[in-house]
Amino acid sequence: MTFEQLEDLFFAHKINASPSGFHGFLCGRLSCGAVDLKQLVDASTSWLGLSSEQAEAAENDFEEFYQSSLNNLEDISFLFLPVLPDDELPLTERLVAVGEWCTNYISGLGEGMGKEFDISMDGKEALEDISAIGQISVDFEIEDDGERDYAELVEFIRIAVQLIFSDLRPELDTEAEPTIH
Repeated sequence: MTFEQLEDLFFAHKINASPSGFHGFLCGRLSCGAVDLKQLVDASTSWLGLSSEQAEAAENDFEEFYQSSLNNLEDISFLFLPVLPDDELPLTERLVAVGEWCTNYISGLGEGMGKEFDISMDGKEALEDISAIGQISVDFEIEDDGERDYAELVEFIRIAVQLIFSDLRPELDTEAEPTIH
């Protein structure tokens, strides 16, 4: 599901939340290990501030989104991408969305962490970097190479999340060769 599709879903169900922030929260929560769909629905309902009627009306759409997000995180081809606005929006708006995604990713991780949180040094550094990116400020002059820097930032987040996911989900062997049928 794209940013725009998630934005449309939020609009249709009268949900006032950031699509990027929600996806970040969801990815953080999914990175912590297997989670019961009911628990994920409850956590999402709480995060989004949904009424029981809104949650019920959006349940099927969200279940599809949850499964799609998990599949992207688990994909051995590393196709995962954070849900962010398209490049047509001004860079400052996209940077705000990146900050929301990162902040809420850390929040989702925090909610899903158990007592044992085993992560590599690289994973720890990636978490620190994502946390720092979440504090992004848009009070600066946009330089000519801002678009390139933005693309590199999104790529860094993508790789960092995959590293953290593989650290926290060792049961998934992401280095296995794909099966070809």
